[in-house]
Amino acid sequence: MAIIYDTMWKATEKMAQAIGEGLEQEGVKYKLFNMAVCDRNDVLTEVFKSKGIIIGSPTLNNGLLPSIKPILEDLKGLRFKNKVGAAFGSYGWSGENVKLIEENLEKSRIKILQEGIKFKWQPTKDELEKCVDFGRSFAKGLSGCQ
Repeated sequence: MAIIYDTMWKATEKMAQAIGEGLEQEGVKYKLFNMAVCDRNDVLTEVFKSKGIIIGSPTLNNGLLPSIKPILEDLKGLRFKNKVGAAFGSYGWSGENVKLIEENLEKSRIKILQEGIKFKWQPTKDELEKCVDFGRSFAKGLSGCQ
């Protein structure tokens, strides 16, 4: 399982970590990949091995962080089969990030397993708990995928 993200002010990173915690609570092993510092080839290798991927980005200028766009393009080109995904992220003024990630997942033929999650500014303790629940829910959904 791969959680792929980038972050500006650590909000999306905190969400990624909480989602991972939820996956772990359900017995799903995962790897976190911050695209600002990770090699795309390493990330794609993990995606090949994974049943599912969860991608996160804050909204920047009504779009995604530039470091997330290349991996989304790679996913479209590779046309994976039998993979599921979901989206998450933080935002300040507008919140197109989750919708944009989901659109890219669909174009990549990666089935959206559950509706994405996003929070404004820094996630609160309660919002981080919702991220844990998001991870748990995704893990449970993975067990139903063939």
